[in-house]
Amino acid sequence: MALLVPNVTLPEGADEAEVVARLIGVPPGAVQLVRRSLDARQRLPRWVAVFRVEVADEAAVLARGLPGVRVWTARDVGRYGLDAAAPPLRRFPPTVRPIVVGAGPAGLFAALYLAEAGAPVTLLERGAAVDARVGRVNGHWRGKEALDPETNLVFGEGGAGTFSDGKIYTRRRDGELGYIFRKLVSFGADEDVIKDGLAHLGTDRIRALLPTFRERLQQLGVDVRFDSRVVDLLVGNGACHGVVLADGTVLDGAPVLIAAGHSARDTAQMLVEAGAAAQPRGIAIGARVEHPQTLIDKARYGRERGALPPATYRLSLDTDAVRARTFCMCPGGMVVPASNHAGRVVVNGMSFAARGSYWANSAVIVEVPVEAYGANDALAGFRFQDAIERRAFLLAKSTGAAPAQRVGDLLAGRPSTDLPRTSYPLGVVPVDLQELFDDRIITGMRAAVRSFEETIPGFAGPEAVLIAPETRTTSPVRFVRDERQCSTTVRDLFPIGEGAGYAGGIVSSALDGLRAARAIAEAAPAR
Repeated sequence: MALLVPNVTLPEGADEAEVVARLIGVPPGAVQLVRRSLDARQRLPRWVAVFRVEVADEAAVLARGLPGVRVWTARDVGRYGLDAAAPPLRRFPPTVRPIVVGAGPAGLFAALYLAEAGAPVTLLERGAAVDARVGRVNGHWRGKEALDPETNLVFGEGGAGTFSDGKIYTRRRDGELGYIFRKLVSFGADEDVIKDGLAHLGTDRIRALLPTFRERLQQLGVDVRFDSRVVDLLVGNGACHGVVLADGTVLDGAPVLIAAGHSARDTAQMLVEAGAAAQPRGIAIGARVEHPQTLIDKARYGRERGALPPATYRLSLDTDAVRARTFCMCPGGMVVPASNHAGRVVVNGMSFAARGSYWANSAVIVEVPVEAYGANDALAGFRFQDAIERRAFLLAKSTGAAPAQRVGDLLAGRPSTDLPRTSYPLGVVPVDLQELFDDRIITGMRAAVRSFEETIPGFAGPEAVLIAPETRTTSPVRFVRDERQCSTTVRDLFPIGEGAGYAGGIVSSALDGLRAARAIAEAAPAR
């Protein structure tokens, strides 16, 4: 017999099992942590947790009237991510030979679900496997290798999430989300990702679990191919029935799931040329703001953090004139180059599992509507992004460094002449960001940092620097889909994940891919 014990406040440094054991009157071994989150409101940080507790006499404990304590139910197993059953096997007809394009979260989980259901899946990734990918990226950062347009921070095994903070934030762990979280744990993620309300993998742990994920796919019969860029779709009679690779290889198979990510502009163009209905989509653009992590800790906790994790924040400004927010905050992280195109500068943020860097960073981004693109075709947003990225490269004197400006100088309307030390591996060049961004973005960023200073003293202070540009927060195109996530104009073509305009991170992308795979599998009869 078991009880659910919610909303337990844990003293800092306390043994959580002992706290609950004393509260309920059971041995510590009877206590299981199922959810934990850090409440740092009012600068009074405290852990609040939910537990499953085995008891001999449920009625006696419930009679004590402890707030919120109730009987543990079968529904709670799924609600807290404690189950991850494989999908039922299906009888796929010979015509169903799925091809998944892209080995990011959407593509990986689509391939996994289809393979577990019994489908013969081919998974194609234009970039390299993770070990080779890390080597090439590090070589570029150290100035030893040129940017590889196929294997970089956005292309390669694991997708853009491989070089990220690895945040997998969602309050829920039930159903399909539970499936995703349990699978990540089975591939090597720490069980804490199921328990923590603000779960975090870190780029190093993502890299470590990907080979195990790949091995499981191959055990299930998935044909996993790296360095395999798709350059054309085979479409006939209104349906997609295969792909063509850059080396001329023709692969017949359907359905075709395109999980190419938000930076695969050539793939988006290929989809449009194949007849997939698409429309432009508003995005958000800005720069990465970097501070010493200790500044953020003191602002959020009211003191040095001690045993607490590096502090985070999520801020927004929504007025009639400006809609701006922080995005993908990386405590104890670094700002990194994230372009897949030569002659452009794009930045992003990432951190390792320990979040041990001196710096904290986050994007400060301003919403840009479709009207700002100057055109209304489906790919207009890509051209808008690319123009900024090209200007950034030239503004930084075509060195590969990133243009940067002190926040104080941005607010004062003057160019920076010097900069504090930053985490950016390719170096930074002091500039005036008014030469990079249009008035909408500059005005929005100024309003945002002034507003955020009220919440986090020092946000706009002398140690704050903006490293630009952050242009690829999401895809500027959305492919039109039906209820099965299939293109409305090309049968058996499934645009999924961030590149399709339907996701915005590791979990949402994985979920989008999973749902498309489930729709495909459920069209076949169960065995």
